[in-house]
Amino acid sequence: MTIGEIIDGLNRRESIAIIAKRLEISPYTLSKKLRLIGYEYDGEQKKRIFVGDGEEPRHLQLQEATALQYEKTDYQLLIYEQLQSIYELLRKRGEVIAPIMSKSTEKKRRTFSINTEILARLDLISESKGIQKSKLVEEALQQFLQQYKVDKTSHFDN
Repeated sequence: MTIGEIIDGLNRRESIAIIAKRLEISPYTLSKKLRLIGYEYDGEQKKRIFVGDGEEPRHLQLQEATALQYEKTDYQLLIYEQLQSIYELLRKRGEVIAPIMSKSTEKKRRTFSINTEILARLDLISESKGIQKSKLVEEALQQFLQQYKVDKTSHFDN
């Protein structure tokens, strides 16, 4: 059954459930596929009209048209590309903290006493960047420990 036949049947007030049963799909699936292709129900005209991009696909089978539509818009790819460009932009602006390279995801709670000025600055950075304080401290400690490994002449050698 072509899309033109389906639309003509629906516009002749034939039930979507009956047409869907002939196609051996659910009425919801048929309605969803028609919307995906570009058809919408116009309440004023009381019929389905084509509002999609390009030429009306009346001559195609339903499966062909939906497959063609999926090829046109691969939203996963578009979203991935957008996320990549956003990440690249943020990285260039220096607002992304490098992810922690630790392979262990196990965490342990410790309590430390920290200078109030340092703590206030940590609070400010945490709020402005929207990053948890524990993540900021973990990243700072990671960088410090990497530096400490290289420089053995540090005054922390007690």
